[in-house]
Amino acid sequence: MSASEQPIPAKPRLSWRGVSMLMVSDIVGTSVLTFPAVAAELGYALTVLLIVGLFPVTVYVSVLMARTHVRVRGIDSLGSAARRIFGPRYAGGTFVVVYGYTLLGNASYLLVLGTSLQGVFYDARLCLAAASGLGALLLAPLVVGLRRLGDSVALCFFNLLLVLLCVGVAFGELAARGRPPCVETHAVAQGLDFTAVFGGATNLVYAYAGQWMYFEMMTEMEAPADFPKAFLVSGPIMVGLYLLVACLGYYYLGGTPAGSLVESVPAGPAYRAAQGLLLLHVTIVYMVKSVVLARSAHGSLAAPALRRCRPRHALTRSERPTPTP
Repeated sequence: MSASEQPIPAKPRLSWRGVSMLMVSDIVGTSVLTFPAVAAELGYALTVLLIVGLFPVTVYVSVLMARTHVRVRGIDSLGSAARRIFGPRYAGGTFVVVYGYTLLGNASYLLVLGTSLQGVFYDARLCLAAASGLGALLLAPLVVGLRRLGDSVALCFFNLLLVLLCVGVAFGELAARGRPPCVETHAVAQGLDFTAVFGGATNLVYAYAGQWMYFEMMTEMEAPADFPKAFLVSGPIMVGLYLLVACLGYYYLGGTPAGSLVESVPAGPAYRAAQGLLLLHVTIVYMVKSVVLARSAHGSLAAPALRRCRPRHALTRSERPTPTP
């Protein structure tokens, strides 16, 4: 057999350990930097209770999704799950809501890129529109560098290090300056009402909201049933980092923190370094989420052509549910 006739080796499938890095990279994002403000709204007690209490809910949802993916063939996204349950009409709406929301999330990352560039070059006084446009230009050649989620595992591990360094730089600067004597903290925030609880809880729920791409991760796994095992690695990282940023940030900043932990750092070398790390982090998150968005768009556009090319019986067999033992 000539070299040109040699079969192309299949790319290795994702393990649950690789999925844990993808999960951390997607879920532990810029929202964790706002947790000091959440703790200021709720106080220590409710913040810790919600961060710890929401984690088992996340694991339970992942178990249900993994069982669904294993037992029912052809489910590779929330949209395809909606098609099997409710029919094609509702599947289209689900695709629009899920991926439209993700697209808007990527648009918000462009704004974060802009503010990060402003922070790195804070002495140049860039306007947000120009900084966001520059960030988009920097992203343009990078978003085509990944085709599969499995190709980004090492990149996601590096992204986790970036988040930890960013948080470490911010807290190092706050610790060096010391806690101001006027700062007050409470177990239960003063004047707590339903609106404050609902707003703070919403931010914490969002910090665990990576379920939109769980099916996509399972599709690339060698053993999708092992998907919940990813929380053995990602769980302690998420819960530990959330508690650290929320409680320690509240301790140093009290009831009047800035919009994010990084913005609470005074201008200077530490602020510039934290913004630079945040810039790299957001760039990687944007790249990873773009893989899922591109796959969804390609699947929607190419589906009619694929149906014409594939035998009818092959499509029917692939869509049959696996018998439940």
